[in-house]
Amino acid sequence: MTPMRTLRVVVADDESDVCLMLRMQLGAQPDLEVVGAAADGSEALELCRQLQPDAVVMDLLMPVMNGFQAIEAMQRELPGVAVVAYTGVAGEFVRHEMARMNVPLVLKSGDVTPLADALRRAAPA
Repeated sequence: MTPMRTLRVVVADDESDVCLMLRMQLGAQPDLEVVGAAADGSEALELCRQLQPDAVVMDLLMPVMNGFQAIEAMQRELPGVAVVAYTGVAGEFVRHEMARMNVPLVLKSGDVTPLADALRRAAPA
């Protein structure tokens, strides 16, 4: 039997309670390890440069560098890091932009299952 691969994940959200919840809930998944957390897109980009995670959970509305800008920079600089957008706001513009960037979009909720599943699908094999 092949051992389960552990995906290394960075969480980026400017709400500290959301970061804490995601660290706890994603970290409780047997195949996910949260290796870092960032409060804005710029921090997320720098953490990903340093840690080379498999994937990043990216909030879209953050200060300094928003998630849209951070995703574009990550796709240019770190194409091996999968990105999953995680937001409470997902109107037509957001859905269009995520589709254009080929980034899975998950709406914020108390259930981490859709986010964990999206990370597993998005991360490189």
